Amino acid sequence: MKVMVYTQSYFVRNMFVTSLIPQGINLIHVENADSLMQKLSSDTPDIVVMDVIREDFDEVFQLVKAVKSSTDENVKKVAVILLISAIDKQYITAAVQLGVIGFIKNNSTGDFIASYLIKAYEKIKGAPPDRKFARVSLDPNNPNEKIGVKFRSPVNLQLIIGVIKDISFGGLALELVGTFPEDSLAVGMEIKNMQFMIEGKDIDVDAVVVAYQKKFCAFRFVNMSNDVKDTIAHFIFQRLSGL
Repeated sequence: MKVMVYTQSYFVRNMFVTSLIPQGINLIHVENADSLMQKLSSDTPDIVVMDVIREDFDEVFQLVKAVKSSTDENVKKVAVILLISAIDKQYITAAVQLGVIGFIKNNSTGDFIASYLIKAYEKIKGAPPDRKFARVSLDPNNPNEKIGVKFRSPVNLQLIIGVIKDISFGGLALELVGTFPEDSLAVGMEIKNMQFMIEGKDIDVDAVVVAYQKKFCAFRFVNMSNDVKDTIAHFIFQRLSGL
């Protein structure tokens, strides 16, 4: 499932990042009309959410008309939802007549936003969306992408060090470095206080080993704090967006 949000507000963008990325929903952000029409054609999202919190309905209505009158059938089929600050029956009626299928209030919670968009997808597609955590690959040999991780084995307290090969909201894969007893890790083992740093922020998270072979180990995150969730969600969004 892929959602595009059209907004000039980084607050709104970040609200969607922390609402959707943790739900396995891919997010695209655009902040001007030209990029909107171009990305609708090239990235073909399922839903586009247009920000009219500042109540610039007339401007957004022109964009809705452009989407619904597009000669590109894939663009024309994209569902349009408006992000609004207040209910104005006149504008709501006009929006529905143009083809807008729904509205989200700007004070909605992240859980509501994700749930609302999933239900909208099911309504237009007739089936639950395919949701899968977006995964970001990193090059352990590139100093600009190298992110070190450290943790201790719950078996023998051996300090284990690795470098991230890829990361998603659900977990990460490591290239292990150094030497340690082979039985220090095993599939199903829970790791406490796995530590690493992304975007200048310290991450401390628990994880479960889901794969282990020689110098490779993959983990599923568990018991994530809200701060950790937000930081990882923003990191993944920024990497996928080339920011």
